[in-house]
Amino acid sequence: MFRRTAITVLSVVLATSGLTVAGTAAATTATAAAKPGTAAQPADETANKITTKHWNGISGLLHGRWSGLLPGLGGGLRLSPIGSLPTREYTDPFGDGSPVNYQYGSWTSPVIETGYPIDESVSSWNASTPTGTWVETTFRGRLADGTWTKWYVMGRWASGDDFAAGDIHRTSLDDQGDANANIWTDTFSAKTGHEPVAYQTRVTLLRPVGSHSSPVLDGITTMTNEYLPTVTSPTTSAFTLGRQVELNVPPYAQNIHAGEYPEFGGGGEVWCSPTSSTMVLYYWAQKHRAQRVPAAELAGIVAPNGDPQVDYGAINTWDYTYEGSGNWPFNTAYTHRFGLTSFVTRLRSLAEAEKFIAAGIPVITSLSWSLSEMPEAGYSTNGHLMVIVGFTAAGDPILNDPASNSNANVRSIYTRKNFEKVWQKATDGIVYINVPKGMHLPANIPGVTKNW
Repeated sequence: MFRRTAITVLSVVLATSGLTVAGTAAATTATAAAKPGTAAQPADETANKITTKHWNGISGLLHGRWSGLLPGLGGGLRLSPIGSLPTREYTDPFGDGSPVNYQYGSWTSPVIETGYPIDESVSSWNASTPTGTWVETTFRGRLADGTWTKWYVMGRWASGDDFAAGDIHRTSLDDQGDANANIWTDTFSAKTGHEPVAYQTRVTLLRPVGSHSSPVLDGITTMTNEYLPTVTSPTTSAFTLGRQVELNVPPYAQNIHAGEYPEFGGGGEVWCSPTSSTMVLYYWAQKHRAQRVPAAELAGIVAPNGDPQVDYGAINTWDYTYEGSGNWPFNTAYTHRFGLTSFVTRLRSLAEAEKFIAAGIPVITSLSWSLSEMPEAGYSTNGHLMVIVGFTAAGDPILNDPASNSNANVRSIYTRKNFEKVWQKATDGIVYINVPKGMHLPANIPGVTKNW
């Protein structure tokens, strides 16, 4: 059930040295902490500025500019097979130390003016990467004085793990912080006084020199938001469905995998994110709108208690720098492999989540809580992901909570007030949205910035 935040990483480091973390250290979290000097704000969800910009398919990608790329026959953009392409060297930090020379091309978004100062941003991508190829997503912001930040690496992604054949180890990038911002694994976090007012996102496609394969960029999404204040007693959103609605999302328990694949975290509590992603992937697969993990891919997976697709998901979302499978965009990039259009964003409330449930779309949420904050859960966590699969007639969320010891116990009902509060407080409403390609999303809430 583990999902990293800056304070979680700090807690682990201090705990191993026999120290404890004071409650005030929560001010260092990447996603929920108040900036110094920030005044308390009312719990008015309409004041929360969150914007999600999609560039999906050729029609969406046409709005950017590209170099060294061509439209592919099956859609998306791929490296040009003709002419000379620039090259760059990359040494996989988890490989054998040998540099590899890659040809590359790139797609760059237009300059997006948000209309508010950007405190945080998460980019998520949909791409195919044949063996030996990979993609790198970067982000930069334009400050109020017109100067640009550097390009920050938001992820280096390869879907495969045939390292002998040339796959790189997928990874985030540490130690990118400067005077303008920090990068917390997958999240751009501006420093006070250096908040961008506009941004660009870039995706670079790479293949080894001499290879005829190419990655394919199918889409890119960037979510930005102004600072969302941590509110002690936020107003609980009104229930909009007025009836019980529950989606038939298959339940998978992460704890039955405890001890499996120790090189990938050893199952159990650290696999909440890929377990949740697998539940949603197989929900769509049973509706024949997505693929299951091929049987041949699962044949070599050792899962004594069943559900080898969960192990497979953990292995194939593993971030070798972060040393975990909780990287948000890595999870949405993973589900895209099987035919889904997937992205990371923030929702302001459970009322917004209800629009997805009404449309038949389960919502994966990222949150944390103490036992006193959500006693009905029966446990506390520094970071967890679970799936909203419906709502009761009283408006309480119905969850597929993977923090269970059996699939039969995954379905849970948590109190609306408690769940909404800890979700918004912990991650300001982070979610994964996964839908079949071409499926329309529900209409955005009128009168607020469009966050999906």
